Amino acid sequence: MNAIGSYTAQVESDFALEARDELASFEVLASNMRGGDATASLTAFRSKLSRLRASLASIDSPLFELLLRRLDNYLDGLDGPTGSQVDDIETFLDVMHGILDGEVGGEVNEAEFFRSLPVRRPPDLEDFQHLDLEILVVDTNKTAARIVERELLNCGYRVSMAARSFEALELAIQTRPDMIISSGVLDEMSGVDLASALAVIQSTEAIPFALLTSSDANDATLRRLPMSVAIMKKGSGFADDFAAALEQFGIA
Repeated sequence: MNAIGSYTAQVESDFALEARDELASFEVLASNMRGGDATASLTAFRSKLSRLRASLASIDSPLFELLLRRLDNYLDGLDGPTGSQVDDIETFLDVMHGILDGEVGGEVNEAEFFRSLPVRRPPDLEDFQHLDLEILVVDTNKTAARIVERELLNCGYRVSMAARSFEALELAIQTRPDMIISSGVLDEMSGVDLASALAVIQSTEAIPFALLTSSDANDATLRRLPMSVAIMKKGSGFADDFAAALEQFGIA
């Protein structure tokens, strides 16, 4: 093994050791969430998850990255988890065990793996008929993203979140969502740029894309949009525009 290979193997080994240590801590914290210490345990859980995601940047493990991303999305905004939500958190930890032990991996399809992971449902809708429709929401504004996420979750859809355009591009290629809803204003790329980029990539060109904007459909900034993109207006008309977009794309 050459020097680069040896270094890579050492970094991966170090991460695996750290992940196993954190996993043991996660399991204790999840147990504490059931015992009435939910707020403090959830805070500690999030902190440890943030550190583990930062460490993950040093290795190449797509499944682990997707797992931690979905778990991070699940915990975002969660306050006082219910028993079924703690069950979901423990499911994530079981899958983490599987990856570390080599029981999950190999030729696993990344999109199918991502869809198999739990998504949070509003407590009052936990028995609601869930729809097997994965929607990726892209917005750098966390407050605005949460509003859209809440609307979609209340309708029973599965939702994943991306806060940056390049993150969304990578996630769309990996997970092949059934639909993408993006804000028009993002960061290095605009929502128009993102729609255009996805439209010329073979693996994502057929994914329905809706642009969430305050601009009129004939605005000059939207002229580069692919013809297939749906326009959704921000504000009180979101629900109606979303329903129209589903009809346009033929999504039940």
